[in-house]
Amino acid sequence: MIFGHGDDAYRYGDKIRWNFSSCMYGQADLSALQRHLSACMDCITTYPEPEPLELEAMIAEQEGVPARAVMVTAGVTEAIYLIAQAFQGSESVIPQPTFSEYADACRTFQHIVSHQNHDKLEHSPKNRIYWICNPNNPTGNVLLKPLLNHVVRTHPENLYVVDQAYEDYTLMPMFEACETVDCNNLFVLHSMTKKYAIPGLRIGYIVASPTLLDRLRYLRRPWSVDSLAIEAGKYLVSHRVQIIPDLRALLNEADRLKKALEEMDGLRVLDSQTHFMLIQLKEGNATALKDYLIHQHGILIRDASNFEGLNQQYFRISTQCTEANDLLVAALRQYLTEVV
Repeated sequence: MIFGHGDDAYRYGDKIRWNFSSCMYGQADLSALQRHLSACMDCITTYPEPEPLELEAMIAEQEGVPARAVMVTAGVTEAIYLIAQAFQGSESVIPQPTFSEYADACRTFQHIVSHQNHDKLEHSPKNRIYWICNPNNPTGNVLLKPLLNHVVRTHPENLYVVDQAYEDYTLMPMFEACETVDCNNLFVLHSMTKKYAIPGLRIGYIVASPTLLDRLRYLRRPWSVDSLAIEAGKYLVSHRVQIIPDLRALLNEADRLKKALEEMDGLRVLDSQTHFMLIQLKEGNATALKDYLIHQHGILIRDASNFEGLNQQYFRISTQCTEANDLLVAALRQYLTEVV
């Protein structure tokens, strides 16, 4: 669903002043990284490593795991498709609503896809692949780590793919790399793109047992991660860059924004343990709202109606700075009183 994701500001030229459609941190200072990449542009004149082994070793050292337990990919999306390909024709369970690329990748490689609610996870059928976004996109919900760990370790007959792309946007405990490499039925996906707010550089990594990762390495095409992405990854890891200066402050601002939105009769705001949240319109539809906010206020939201399990009433936003959040609240109030 290439044209169905958020952060589609490229479609609207210079109309967008505030982008609420992406789940990434919106106030990241990337100037130091930009200066570093400008200084090493010569790297684009030669091929990168066929496999980004140096970056994998750096991440592994930082995470306290063997180098062969880390596999760097061109974003989490490449990881998703590699896993689907490695287990072609499997039966996959994908709780909804969630990130659409799980189902797209599975169908590409002839999986039988079914859906199941998160709250039924412990009583799941056997010999399946379970795709779990945690924190979940678009809801921002987080599965409790002890429950997830219990399920994975007591059901070795199943394979679990836990996508922790948004792990840096919640205070809830997440799987640590050193806690997972002894599991032969678990892939944990990590997104440097999300962690460092660099969506234009496709870079992520998988942590898993070396035995599991060997199945993926056999399928990975050479040079899938380009030179600039590798250089960025090495810089960010070696400098231990912290993009979100104060996560607790960001989540407090998200709570303030949520309370302001809940005061409007026309909205239902779903609970979230992250800085992004899913919202339901009681009247009207998200497509019309998105169009109105773009053209009348220069604000971009994520129309969530194309998530499986949702309808045209749903949209998603991510918390921005206080000024932007207040502008969004005012624009939504105006829409609900004057347009709907």
